[in-house]
Amino acid sequence: MQKKILLLLVLFIVTKTEAQIQISNNALVNTEFSTTIFREDFDSVSSDWPTLSNFNNLFMVQNGTYYMNRKVKGEPYAILSSKKITINAFQLNVRINPIEISLDGYVGVLFMLQESSVGGYIFEIGPLSKYRLRQVKNGLYVNITGNSKSNGWVTAEGLINYNQNNIISIACQNRNYDLMINSKRVLSFNDIEYKDGSFGILIGPETKVSIDNFVLMGTEQSSGPANNVNFSTNTDMKAIDNAELVKLKATIEKLQNDNDELLLVVETMKAKGYSSPDDFETKYVSSVANYNALKLKYDSLVNEYLLLKVACDSLKSVQETPVIKDPSIDALMLELDGLKQKNIELEQENAVLSRKIKKVSGSSFK
Repeated sequence: MQKKILLLLVLFIVTKTEAQIQISNNALVNTEFSTTIFREDFDSVSSDWPTLSNFNNLFMVQNGTYYMNRKVKGEPYAILSSKKITINAFQLNVRINPIEISLDGYVGVLFMLQESSVGGYIFEIGPLSKYRLRQVKNGLYVNITGNSKSNGWVTAEGLINYNQNNIISIACQNRNYDLMINSKRVLSFNDIEYKDGSFGILIGPETKVSIDNFVLMGTEQSSGPANNVNFSTNTDMKAIDNAELVKLKATIEKLQNDNDELLLVVETMKAKGYSSPDDFETKYVSSVANYNALKLKYDSLVNEYLLLKVACDSLKSVQETPVIKDPSIDALMLELDGLKQKNIELEQENAVLSRKIKKVSGSSFK
């Protein structure tokens, strides 16, 4: 069974293809695609679109969107759907929002990818409103568009909107291909090499994008009961069993991760002295009671501090009140000082007179 998650460790070959690919200036697909064969709206987590969170990648499904953040430099990363396109007329539409793309970054739609990456195509959009088409041949990338100087990139000004949704479309009819960005055809080619293949997303280094949906459209003929087998993961029971095993394995891995996290929580609680749920509840209630008591004491101390602060501020204001001088009081104080001085002088005169009287009285009696 084809791997759903595939890290493409490949060499970058910057040469013009010499395969049987024929580029055309005119549209090659002239059929109408009116029937939805497959649709992925990312309403739930799927084994096809995994959740990854590590140093290199952050991929997750959330609110109908698949977020992809390739955080490292160097190699790209590919995610493939388990489904396989085997009908000879289809249109694959992918709604992509390029959030951040470094100068070496890109995001591409893989289609008609063969087992073990021996063949297939990548239709990519990159920085500075550019696009390119590459072919995967025996694990190597071969540029179909552009030249060696541009590394295959072709400018498409006005076609690619950053931080907005862009519709990347691949239409196929009898191995003729029309490639479109936002409903405008940018390239057509013919290649008889592949009859069927898988599809997916290739995200380049230092690139952050969001994907809203994958929609595979077919013609009325391709959607009939006799042709339902044209689009499947594989029609034999072994493939179905393998798909179920993959889903079960993913479920088991998730449960194992959840169990490991719970075990870590239990070990942490044991290290802190909790031996049972009842013990935990008792200690929690006690802890809450201690907290409330400490908070009450703290509030009481705060109130005392506020009362003391008010009293201190009041005393400080009284001490800092300036003394108002009254001129009339100053005059009375000066007059009082003068009277005191006169009184002292009178007392001195009285003492002199008293001595003279005593002297005269003593002389008269002799």
